[in-house]
Amino acid sequence: MVQNLVLCDKIYNVADKGQKEDIYLRYLKYLKEHIKGFPDTSINIKKLRKFDKRFEIIIIGPEEQFVFNLLKKEIGSINEFKDIKVDREYKGSLVDVGKVGFGLFVDCAIMNPSMDVLINLHTLREQLCKGKERSLKEIIEAYNFIDHFPVYIKITEIDSVNNKLLGELTPRTLTFFNKILEENIEGVFLSGETKGQFKKVLTQKGHFRDIITVKRFGFLENLVLLKEGSDAPGIISHIGNKLKNCKLSALRPQKIKKLFETDK
Repeated sequence: MVQNLVLCDKIYNVADKGQKEDIYLRYLKYLKEHIKGFPDTSINIKKLRKFDKRFEIIIIGPEEQFVFNLLKKEIGSINEFKDIKVDREYKGSLVDVGKVGFGLFVDCAIMNPSMDVLINLHTLREQLCKGKERSLKEIIEAYNFIDHFPVYIKITEIDSVNNKLLGELTPRTLTFFNKILEENIEGVFLSGETKGQFKKVLTQKGHFRDIITVKRFGFLENLVLLKEGSDAPGIISHIGNKLKNCKLSALRPQKIKKLFETDK
């Protein structure tokens, strides 16, 4: 029996045929890192779907069901709209950041119909600003949110008639922001390159000593937490020319804390 699986990772940084071939090989290597304990089961990439830029893979072998479940858990897969449940946690990433003023949209790989989840401005204020009446623009600038920024959300409302979904950030994401604030450390988020290449550039540029940890959220999304005293914008300025097709953002506790200040 053969198992087909569409994974949630988006492949958005492919400009030409050469890059496409390279990304296929690197993604296959990435998948195989997850299934080292299943030597008799193979994974092949069937195609990169044009309409949502996600890989569809084929799993073949005696442990195919175990591999199927493992990849769904560790990487994530697409979600059918009919299967979405209120209060369930989903992995997602921000899309179209700043294009509307009433909230942030999150791509949770929801299909049939395809749709994003809205975290409305009221919810963002409660979760990210301690209830202060800040504009969406102020929130985006304070957290330096960009497209593909990873979040975990909980669905709070399903409108099946109008095909709309509302959600809120889960403790997994909020705990991460609290860690930055409580420990007064900065972070660098990168979208568009793999963890290995990101670490390689940081090492080449002499910044490996500044790192606490590199957290991979997706194939092309990684976040570095820096040691206290390290300067995220300075590191971005220093490594940016080595990551020309990538987007980087700096998470800085002092900028976030300004959202909580009492209005004059």
